[in-house]
Amino acid sequence: MKKKEFRRVSLFSKLVNRTLVFVIFVLICLIFLKGNSHFRSSIYKGIFKDNLKFAKINDIYEKYFGSALPLKGSDSLSMVSSSKIQYESIQKYKDGVSLKVSQNYAVSCLETGIVIFSGEKEGYGNTIIIQGADETEFWYSNLNGLKVQMYDYIKKGEIVGEALDSKLVLVFKKDGKVLNYKKFI
Repeated sequence: MKKKEFRRVSLFSKLVNRTLVFVIFVLICLIFLKGNSHFRSSIYKGIFKDNLKFAKINDIYEKYFGSALPLKGSDSLSMVSSSKIQYESIQKYKDGVSLKVSQNYAVSCLETGIVIFSGEKEGYGNTIIIQGADETEFWYSNLNGLKVQMYDYIKKGEIVGEALDSKLVLVFKKDGKVLNYKKFI
């Protein structure tokens, strides 16, 4: 067998193995859901009543199974910038802070996580909320061009959008409580 064919077979077998493990896991969960009312109520409470932690699930999956995208190449390109936000001035704004940044400032992600909201928020404008693995929510508001969508997995330093009118609003929350911005910027 040629080396290229062997690599294709190897990638295909990895995909099949991951799919089978996932199907077996789902079937076991469904069996427990049907037969155990305590397990069923715990799962429903965790998924429907509490906030599902997508970034934490993704980190666990990548730790044991590798990338969530089985055929993702190592040569994939993404826009990356400094993970530090450069700003001229800072002032309090609602639950967070408003930063004065340069015109058309490319906003980079401060922490790796999953996009749990992308759209318009009243009083904040275009907003992206990224949930980190430790369940901290990073709000990036007053954006002009949104570069990400719901459920995108964003790595630290990747561009999430551009600041509108030289103003960027940041909010940091965990468990519904506003966190001090000084810890993050």
